[in-house]
Amino acid sequence: MRTLLILVCCVCSAASLFAQKLPSKQLWNGLASTSRQVTVKSPLRYVPPAVGKTRPAAVQVPPVVSAAPQVLAAQAQLPEASQQKPSRLPEPGSVISAQQAAQLERLVAQRAQAAKTAALTPLQQTEKHIRQSLVEVIGRATGELMGSGFVVRSGSGKLYAVVSYHVVGHAGNVMSVRMYDEQGKPVLYNGVVVNATGSYGLNAPDAAIIELPPAAAKHARPLKVASAETAAGEELVVWGTPYASDGFARVDELTVKHAKGFKIVMDSPDVSTDFNGLCGSPVLNQEGRVAGIYSGHDPAMGLVFAVPARKALEWLIGNYEQKLKATFSFQLYGRTVLTLNAGETVGWVHHFAADGTLLHKVYLPRYPEPFEASHAENLFPDVQPGDFLEFEIVRHRFVDRTISVQIS
Repeated sequence: MRTLLILVCCVCSAASLFAQKLPSKQLWNGLASTSRQVTVKSPLRYVPPAVGKTRPAAVQVPPVVSAAPQVLAAQAQLPEASQQKPSRLPEPGSVISAQQAAQLERLVAQRAQAAKTAALTPLQQTEKHIRQSLVEVIGRATGELMGSGFVVRSGSGKLYAVVSYHVVGHAGNVMSVRMYDEQGKPVLYNGVVVNATGSYGLNAPDAAIIELPPAAAKHARPLKVASAETAAGEELVVWGTPYASDGFARVDELTVKHAKGFKIVMDSPDVSTDFNGLCGSPVLNQEGRVAGIYSGHDPAMGLVFAVPARKALEWLIGNYEQKLKATFSFQLYGRTVLTLNAGETVGWVHHFAADGTLLHKVYLPRYPEPFEASHAENLFPDVQPGDFLEFEIVRHRFVDRTISVQIS
């Protein structure tokens, strides 16, 4: 009989010990944040969760007894920077109230977030709120996505959406722009007007600006523009809304090959049609600043192209706010030979010998090699005195006129 009683006591004790550990395990599983690994079989290496998805509901836990409920309640009300880790956690098997459990959950989450923020690089700091810095250009008639863009603030304090010229067209066109607030809710601005534009092509300021309504300042996070020019070998990333992705996507592993004039050329390990829709996106450097404005890609050559952001925006915003006429000049051996207006670019450039024989030709909107309009003679290194260069002037993608210049 004594042996039987001892056996029964042991079984009850084991059950009691197991029950004491169970509530604690359930509590910390409920506080732990859940993460989801997404594998994207696409050159778009990181696609964040679609906008509008809500956080999963917290695991229900039984009411609890806190070791020091007053301390936890007071700490939960302090600013994040001043909160201290509790001296000790609730004992396994202790019971605290649901309200105290929620306070403890917030405290743990705040401390975890503070630790993550302290470890972020400048680029990651920018990417943390990137959704509020980006815009989508929406077709007014179709409601479909046309292109990407981003927000900047000028020295005068005005907010602008920066987009691609070849997406929105000439100044005066009426567009719709979609932005997102801090909670990820879309904010649509209909009837905004394109204020100033560059021109089409890889070797032109392929960008445009749209002044945003004052109300956009409530939710927009303007990006900062890099002050230094981009150098060969620099690593850049792109954030935008490609047609292939339901939401914003990130493209990395972009290495600057060269940056000359109005063009940045980047090598990429994999370029595909999945990049369509990124035009107008910000190209960010490792400091989280905008180095370029995405303008196109060539899958066959594995190249990605961008417009230098500071050069293009100083040109566009400066001329727009000062009510000046934006111009873009080509020079030969230090002499200005043609001046382009907004919306104009150079198409074919032909090199003729003095007797009229065509020697070479270059289609400038797709010419990927280094080029600066201030040294147009570098297009054809074998130019001789007496030869002619003929520039085809294109306005909004249609040939407007040709200009022939003799080399003297």
